[in-house]
Amino acid sequence: MEKNSILDRGKVRCPIAAASAVLADQWSVIILRDIVFFKRRTFRTLLSHNNESISSSTLAKRLKRLVDVGVLSVNGDDFHSQRKIYSLTEAGIDLVPIIIKMATWSSKHNLFDAHTIEFLKPLQDNHSYALQHFMKKLSENHQLT
Repeated sequence: MEKNSILDRGKVRCPIAAASAVLADQWSVIILRDIVFFKRRTFRTLLSHNNESISSSTLAKRLKRLVDVGVLSVNGDDFHSQRKIYSLTEAGIDLVPIIIKMATWSSKHNLFDAHTIEFLKPLQDNHSYALQHFMKKLSENHQLT
């Protein structure tokens, strides 16, 4: 976690402040997007397939931070001794509807081309079967069931 984070300093008095300490920087949300929707779960795939050109040092810092705050977990790869696999925790999966709402808001207010998030449309209703099914599959794929 960054040294000036309110979480790190123990200054959290508000749930919105706590959430913003985790999600306020653009890279954390982008990394979560890539893990959730594009199934990029290793450092190499996150780095090489990131559309926003995140630097390796920034990626390493943000992955560590997301693990430290309990949004991701990290485990070794059974097939490659030096590779680490990043997985969503329950807290990470609980962020999925928020990330979808961020995309919906961005599209609604013309901050982004709406056609690029077509794949999210079935997931936009918090109570939809599609969203519930998607989150159940994420839990299974990230071994939370």
